[in-house]
Amino acid sequence: MKDFQQYQHAFTAHIRDPKNNPKPDNVDEERMAVYRDGVYDNIFESASVCFPVCQETVGEKDWDATIRRFVATHHASSPIFREIPKELLTFLEADEPTPDYIKQLAHYEWVELAVGSLQTKTPTLSKKADLLNEIPALAPAHMLLQYDYPVQKISAKFKPEQTDDTHLLVYRNQDFEVNFIELNPMTYVLLELTKQGLTGKQALTSLAEQIQHPEPEVIIEFGHGVLLDLMMQGAVLGSTVK
Repeated sequence: MKDFQQYQHAFTAHIRDPKNNPKPDNVDEERMAVYRDGVYDNIFESASVCFPVCQETVGEKDWDATIRRFVATHHASSPIFREIPKELLTFLEADEPTPDYIKQLAHYEWVELAVGSLQTKTPTLSKKADLLNEIPALAPAHMLLQYDYPVQKISAKFKPEQTDDTHLLVYRNQDFEVNFIELNPMTYVLLELTKQGLTGKQALTSLAEQIQHPEPEVIIEFGHGVLLDLMMQGAVLGSTVK
C-alpha cells in the first residue's frame, strides 16, 4: 500500500479497535480521541436505541463489550446509519459470547422497528368480512414469528435456562401502532395456512386433519372465534376472495 493508504488503514483500525491497534505516531492523542470516541458513541447510540431490554438483561459492562466487538470486527453491508440495528443482529448471530436467548431477544426487539417501517399496500377487502368462506386478511405490515425462548418475558430478572417454543404475531394496526400477540401453536399454523391463500374454513379443516381431530366442526367453530378475536384486535382486517 502507498503511504497515505497505510496511514488511513492505521487510523481507521485504531478507531475500530483501539486496544489492539495503536494510533498513527503523527496524530495528537487529544485529536485522535475526538474521532475515536465520536465514532464509537454514535454507533453505540444507534445500535443500542433499538435494544433496551437486551441492554438491561446483559448489564452495562457486557453490552459495552458487545458493541465494542461489533465495532471492531463487523463488516457492514450497508452504509446507512438507520440500518445499524439490523447490522448488529447479523453480527450477534455469529457472536459466540452472546447467549442464544439474547440473540433471539434482540431479534424480537428489532422486529418492532422493522414492522413499524414496512412499506405495504392494503388489500381490497370484501364489504362484509366472511372469515370462513373467504381468505382472512392479516394486517399488511406483520410478521409471524417462532422462537426457542419466551422472548417477550425475558428481563434482567428472568433469564431462561431452557428452551420454550414460542409463537408471536407482530403487526401494525391502522393507527400505525405496533402490537404483539402471543399465539398458541395451532393459531400460528392457522395463520400460516391463510397466508398461503386458504379460506378460513379450508385452513381449519386442514388443521383438524393434521391433529387428527375426530370432530372437525369443533375446530372450525373454535378457529372462527379466534379469527374474529384477531379482527377485533386489528390484526385481521377482514377477508378477501381469490
